[in-house]
Amino acid sequence: MSLAYLATLLEQRRHIVRIYDLGLEPEATWSNAFLPLRSFRPHVVVVAGDRAELRTAALEALRQDQHERVFALQMNRSSLDAHHVCYTVLAWMQQQWGGNEEQLPTLNAIDALPFPARHLLSLERYHLRAVGGEFQTSMLIAGVDADQEDLVLRAPSQIVAELRTVSAEFGLRHFLFPDVPLTMDRAWLEVLLRHLADAQLMVGWEASADAELLDEALILAMAQVGCEALTLTMRASRVFESAQTRHRVSHVVSTAHDQGIYVRAYVHLEPPYESVPHLVDVAATFNLDDVRFEVPAAEALGDVADTAQVAQLAHQIYDAGRDRQRFINRFGPALGSLIWRFRGQRSSG
Repeated sequence: MSLAYLATLLEQRRHIVRIYDLGLEPEATWSNAFLPLRSFRPHVVVVAGDRAELRTAALEALRQDQHERVFALQMNRSSLDAHHVCYTVLAWMQQQWGGNEEQLPTLNAIDALPFPARHLLSLERYHLRAVGGEFQTSMLIAGVDADQEDLVLRAPSQIVAELRTVSAEFGLRHFLFPDVPLTMDRAWLEVLLRHLADAQLMVGWEASADAELLDEALILAMAQVGCEALTLTMRASRVFESAQTRHRVSHVVSTAHDQGIYVRAYVHLEPPYESVPHLVDVAATFNLDDVRFEVPAAEALGDVADTAQVAQLAHQIYDAGRDRQRFINRFGPALGSLIWRFRGQRSSG
């Protein structure tokens, strides 16, 4: 997404731009990957990625192809640094031709970015789909402040204007708001929902949210302006050990389902892992449509636990709990649990 915004800025400055995502063909050799450049022969090549060794290898291959102006740039998969990426590349290009940085557009503010050049990306090749299987694309809603390194939310009017443009020009009807939860600023979210209601774009979108910051009024307002999926972020030790919080999360999930919203969850598991079976078993009662368990890296916590095994165990316990919960919902707590245990004994026997 950052490169798409950069492409738009360069096009506005009357540059001819091409974007090639080498990640779409990871097995391709450098020679084959750079074939389009041999016919295009660009004046400037920008190599962006999050792995230093790959950037170095790409630079060497480009120099062998006699590309003189090549710029390597650290860029992660998040869209939060889009404006920094744009400014860094434009500043480098100004230096190459002896320009003045004062001539550069002000990109320190997230709202200074143009709408991205999606026509330069092979969007069909990215495995981003809405809950119904429809083609989906991401939409930038936040960035990192250049000076204080704080998250800054994009102006709701800018988001709605870009949604309108992209849906009209490219025919896209399903969007993902990535990287930050919508609930990080309720006042901002309420303004965004009002703008969406006024715009009547008839598009669908999904986003992440803090389960503890959602309520029925917010969910109803979100559903009315196209919310089709929510990813709830939950910290297991906080959510599942409080009866009040569990009730709130359960109500959020059921309210969302009543509005036709698909609900998945990212559940963060933390030591002590002895409590994982109980916490995960509780999660199975929430009737989530999908769940993923995330375990911090063991070395980061000074813990010797195998994080992959912990996550796998959590999924096994969750699947068993979901299976039991289906019988409880159908036959009641006593009979449902009895039938579930009986079925388990028969399958194991």
